[in-house]
Amino acid sequence: MDDLQLLKTYEPIVRFTYGELFFPMSIEPYVKQCSLWVRPPRGESKQLIRPGKLDLETLIEHGTADPDHTLYLRFVQHPLDSFDYQRWARRPGRPNFQAPGRLARVGLPARLTDSLFFLSLLLRGSVPGGTAAAASMNYESIRRQDPDYYYYGRVIRRAGYIVLQYLYFYAMNDWRSTFYGANDHEADWEQVLVYLEERGDEPPEPVWLAYASHNHKGDDLRRRWDDPEIEREGTHPIVYAGAGSHASYFERGEYLTPVELAFMTPVLRAVHTLEGIWRDRLGQGDPEKLVGRIESFFGVPFIDYARGDGLAIGAGQDVEWTPVVIDDSVEWVDNYRGLWGLDARDPFAGESAPGGPKYNRDGTLRQSWYDPLGWAGLNKVATPYQSAQVMERHIDELRGDLNQVQLQIDQLRSTLPRLELESKALKQGHQWSQMEERRTEDLRSEADRLNELQRRRVDLTEKLQACREFLERLRQGDMGDPQSHIAHKFTPQSEQELRQSRLAEAWAAGSVGLLMLGIVAMVGLGVAGWTVTLAFIAGMVIVIESILRQKVVKLLVNVSIILALITGLILLYEFFWWTVVVVTVAVAMLIITDNIRELWHR
Repeated sequence: MDDLQLLKTYEPIVRFTYGELFFPMSIEPYVKQCSLWVRPPRGESKQLIRPGKLDLETLIEHGTADPDHTLYLRFVQHPLDSFDYQRWARRPGRPNFQAPGRLARVGLPARLTDSLFFLSLLLRGSVPGGTAAAASMNYESIRRQDPDYYYYGRVIRRAGYIVLQYLYFYAMNDWRSTFYGANDHEADWEQVLVYLEERGDEPPEPVWLAYASHNHKGDDLRRRWDDPEIEREGTHPIVYAGAGSHASYFERGEYLTPVELAFMTPVLRAVHTLEGIWRDRLGQGDPEKLVGRIESFFGVPFIDYARGDGLAIGAGQDVEWTPVVIDDSVEWVDNYRGLWGLDARDPFAGESAPGGPKYNRDGTLRQSWYDPLGWAGLNKVATPYQSAQVMERHIDELRGDLNQVQLQIDQLRSTLPRLELESKALKQGHQWSQMEERRTEDLRSEADRLNELQRRRVDLTEKLQACREFLERLRQGDMGDPQSHIAHKFTPQSEQELRQSRLAEAWAAGSVGLLMLGIVAMVGLGVAGWTVTLAFIAGMVIVIESILRQKVVKLLVNVSIILALITGLILLYEFFWWTVVVVTVAVAMLIITDNIRELWHR
C-alpha cells in the first residue's frame, strides 16, 4: 500500500465530549483569518501582515524571525467584550455541559494550591476573556465554507517499523473557559501514532499505539495493539479526546490531571529520580502510588473530560476524515517556525500557542517528528517479527561469553594450586620473603578473579536459561504482559470517585475561602492564644473534610498513630536515662542468655 492507503487503513476514530466547540480542521482557512506578528525580546509586538492578506505562501515567505524574536499568528483580532460575550454564552442551542465539582474529588492541600493557581492568573499574561468565544465564532464561519474534518498524516519507515503519524489541528484550546480546565490558548496541535512492523514480503502488522496526552512521555504514552483495554473498530483504534484540551486517551472517562507548578519542577524531578533508584537499582518495589500523591500535592488538580458522548469522527462514524499527507517537503511544515496562535507571554507557557507539527515553541525540532520511535520509548524495543531473531543472536552471544568465562575458570583452576604451592615453598627461607609477599599478593588477586568469574558464570547460565525459555514463548507468539512497560498508568476516575454529594461539592468550593476568612477574623479581633485557636480551626476543617469525603476511619487511624508517636517521644524525653538503663540491661541479658545456651548445647 502507498502512504495514503496505509493512513486510511489505520486512521483512528476520535470520539469527543458533548459540548466540544472545536474540531480538527484544515490549516488553510485558519491562516487566512489570521494576522502575523513578531515580538522582539523587549518592547511591543509588531504586526507584519494584517488579516485578510495572509495565506500559506505569504506565511512561508515570513517563516523565520530574527534571533530572540518570537513569530506568531493571531486568530482572534478582537476578543468579545462583556456584553457580546454574555449574548454569545446565552445563544439558542448552546450545549449544556454538566460537570460535577472537580474540587470535591481532591483534598484540602490540592485545593489550596488550586487557589494560588487562580490568583496567579491575575499576574500572568493569560489569554483575555472573550477570546474563546470570538474564536468559536470565527471557527463556525470557516465551517460554513469548509465543513470537512481533517487530519495531517505522515509515514516514516525506520528500524523495522512503519510509523503512521496522525496530526490534528484545532483553532482553539478552550479547556479553561469552557470546561473549567487549566488553560486556554489559540491553536492546538495533537497527535496519535500507530506503529506497524515490516514483515518482509508479508503485509505490515500493527503492534503499538501512542497517544499524546499532557505531560506524559516515553513508555507511558504507548499501548500494545493487543492490549485488552484498547478499543478498536476493525483496524481503527478509538481515541477519546479531552474536552477543550484535546488530549488523547485510551479509555473513556474523566481524568484527574495535576498540572505541575513551574517552580516545583526541580522537586518533582528529584522525586522521580529517587523513585527510579528505589525501584530499578535497589529493587524495592514500585512506589507509584506514593509518587502519584506527591505529584498531586505539588500540582493543581483539573478534570479532563474524555466522555466520548459527543461527535465521533472516523470510518463508519457520524462523519469521516479528510486526510492530507505531509512530510518534510511540504513548505509550510518545514519553513514556518513560529507559533500558530497568540503569544500570550505566559511565563508558564500554558496560555501561549503551540509550535507547528515539526517545531516546538522555541523553534527546535519536535522529538515526535525527528524520532517518533524514541518519543514513545520504542528505540529499545524490537518488533515481534524481529524479536525471535534478535533473541537467537543474543543467545549465541551469551553462549560464546559463557564458553570464554569457562575457559578462563579452567585455566585459573590449574594455575592457582601451583601458585599456592610456590608461595609455601618461598616461605621456607628468609632470603625469599620479598618474593613470597609478591607471590602471595598474586595468589590473592587471582583467587578473587576466580571467584568473580564463577559468579559471572552463574549469571550467564541463568540469563541463558531465561532467554531460551523466553525464545520458546516468542516462537509461540506469546509476547508477555502488554502493560509491563508502563511506569505511570493514567486511568479515568472510578465511579466512587465521581460520586460526590452536593454538600461535599459546596464545602469544597468554599472551604479554602472560609479558612482564610477565619484566620483574618482571628487576627483582626485580636483573639488571645491564637496558636491554639488556629490549631482548633485547622482541626475542625480536617474533621469536616474527612466526614464529607468518607474518610473518618482513616483520619482516626492517622490521629491514633500520631498521638502514639508523640506520647512515645514525651516518655522518652522524660525518662531518657531510665530508658537507656532498661535497654542496656535487656541487651546484656540477651547476650548472656544466648552464650549460655551455646555452652549448654556443646
